[in-house]
Amino acid sequence: MNRIIALSLFALCSLASAADYPQQTGEPLARSFPYSMIGQLLFMSGPDAYSGSATIIRPRSLLTAGHNLYDFQSGWSTDLLFRRSLYGKSALSEQAPSRLYVLGGYRQNVTRYGANSLPAFAADMAGLVFREPLAAGSTAGWSTNAKLLTGSAFNIALGYGGEFHTGDDLLSVIPTTAFIPVYGAFSINESIYFEHGMSGGPVFAQDSDGNLFVSGVIVSGSTKPVSGGVRILDSSAAGLIRRYLR
Repeated sequence: MNRIIALSLFALCSLASAADYPQQTGEPLARSFPYSMIGQLLFMSGPDAYSGSATIIRPRSLLTAGHNLYDFQSGWSTDLLFRRSLYGKSALSEQAPSRLYVLGGYRQNVTRYGANSLPAFAADMAGLVFREPLAAGSTAGWSTNAKLLTGSAFNIALGYGGEFHTGDDLLSVIPTTAFIPVYGAFSINESIYFEHGMSGGPVFAQDSDGNLFVSGVIVSGSTKPVSGGVRILDSSAAGLIRRYLR
């Protein structure tokens, strides 16, 4: 049996001591709403097993990173399993999706420019649809207000690790600076580092009323320079969610 590892789409070098690395949230936070809408995503890409992260965005659908579902060499991922609100060896539910979708342009950009290119990161978003509700109809809220990530709003990024942690506990990291637009809907934050396995996890942003919304999806990370990359939710992401997810 292949060991489950994180999808290696990160530009990683030696560890940087200045990086703000993700920390374990613990069970109380991991199983409180809206963080209980996050789960670990297990899948096969070709002959290899991987893990990523995803968030319930509609009653029967998840939002994740495109590279969790599609690889230029291996094609579509298989044997997918979503483990909601995983903590230790226990998840609140485990379900396999029935349909996979990637954001328009992602496969073409990966083919033309490579998976680690800016055009690929700018389209690195995907959704999974299930036959049955994932959390009794509960979902995380989402927003296409980019200022929630590029302004002064509180942000928190979350996902299940597979690099320095085992993947059995939800991880979180809180940026101390705003996200910086780099290319299209791809933005980076130089105050944080995303661990392998967090790919596809959400970045929640807090609005002026104190509500938390999924405003981005984790897609990349780097140690030199230290940064975490996200695909911000915009009108294209809204189109994917409204048209294909349910």
